[in-house]
Amino acid sequence: MTADDRTALALAAMRITKGNPTAQDVAALAVLLASRLRHEAQAPPPQAPQAEGRVEKLPLHPRPSFTAPGAWAS
Repeated sequence: MTADDRTALALAAMRITKGNPTAQDVAALAVLLASRLRHEAQAPPPQAPQAEGRVEKLPLHPRPSFTAPGAWAS
């Protein structure tokens, strides 16, 4: 067993701390986690954002320079 194998086993290890799951429950959880890890391993690496992007600014709405503290209530 190599160091990479030990690392993979450590990453794949899980511990159930509460409840009393059946063997089928644990097997279902293991299948879900394995499929998730496989999906992440097969996914292409994220691409770096492009340097030149398009920025759209929100339209400016004029606001009053001062709003009285109780103005919302009147």
